[in-house]
Amino acid sequence: MIKTAPVHHQTYCYLIELTGNAQTDLLMTLSAAEQNLGDWERVYSAKLPTWRLWTNANADVVRFTVTHLIARHALPQNDYWLIQYRGHDHRHPKMLHPQFHTR
Repeated sequence: MIKTAPVHHQTYCYLIELTGNAQTDLLMTLSAAEQNLGDWERVYSAKLPTWRLWTNANADVVRFTVTHLIARHALPQNDYWLIQYRGHDHRHPKMLHPQFHTR
């Protein structure tokens, strides 16, 4: 039997793609508040370091969190792509990025 119910029930799905090539595992060092933001998943099929975050938080909260993650790791890249999806509807993404920088 095929299950059709969504696995995640949060309002948004964010795709976070760092522009540098430093392959660090940000998920290992998430603070308690960052972990409570939602469900984090590493995207291993992506060419760049990429994570998926299922959350009810708005884009500003997610940008703030990603900025601090990059700063905490002192990653060489200061840029990232952030794409917002409505729940499980990945047909109409909203690009929330290129002009946002972490420094």
